Amino acid sequence: MRLAILCRDAGLYSVRRMAEAARVRGHAAQILDPYLFLLGIRGRRLSLSYAGEPFAGADLFLPRLGAGISEHSLALIRHLDAAGFRVINSPSAIEVARDKLRTLQLLAGHGLPVPRTAFAPDPARLDEALRAVGGPPAVLKPPRGTQGKGVILAADREQARAAAEYMWGLEREVLVQEYVPKGRKGELRLLVAGGEVIGAVRRRAARGEFRSNLHQGGSVARARPSREARALALRAAALCGLEIAGVDFVHSPRGFLVLEVNAAPGFEGVERAGGGDVASRVIAYLEGRLASG
Repeated sequence: MRLAILCRDAGLYSVRRMAEAARVRGHAAQILDPYLFLLGIRGRRLSLSYAGEPFAGADLFLPRLGAGISEHSLALIRHLDAAGFRVINSPSAIEVARDKLRTLQLLAGHGLPVPRTAFAPDPARLDEALRAVGGPPAVLKPPRGTQGKGVILAADREQARAAAEYMWGLEREVLVQEYVPKGRKGELRLLVAGGEVIGAVRRRAARGEFRSNLHQGGSVARARPSREARALALRAAALCGLEIAGVDFVHSPRGFLVLEVNAAPGFEGVERAGGGDVASRVIAYLEGRLASG
């Protein structure tokens, strides 16, 4: 198999691990920067060049671009898909997962439990949005973002307004969400590949921090998810159309709530917590996917 991993940072842990696992299993793996591609259209023919040279393609493309994926990178993935290459995850699934509001709308519309959320496109609607989620305290976040960046916990109305006005000043939209204390259980992340849970980790925030992301100083421990959590993770990934996904949960008085569905989940925490060789399981899934056509 010729595997092309699309990523702007070849040094990312999960990207490096998947390339290594592919090579160990006898495959040719490349990590390619999507910004070095030139997309061409001539009549009915779609063409590609990479770093100024004609690009022959690969057997399978694996985008690892996260919720912050740019319009150029989305265009590349659509171009590859239209040209007949196998792309996992698909462009349509990535477009759903990159937008937190769209994801929550989809999940809630199909009966999955999600946090109370309001979308505040205008400063005049902020107080109304806070009331809708039962806050403050409330969480403010951009509809698109990764690794907890731009996520703010507002303790009161004044903090919420200051944070929202800052984000609006940057011409960024604002999601307002209920704050669910994570407590001792922290946050649960399940990794899914092809309708199977292939890894699970419990993430806890660092002291003085409410975000449990590893990149924000959080700690991780291996988790043994319940049957309910597994079923929710598989359902959430399927609704978003994702073959490979990370699904984040939090425990609440109402039970599990699905916080987020990620199209390019990192798994450094899972492997380092003793959750197994996730990279090899992903490559094994891709092998089967390619063999099945």
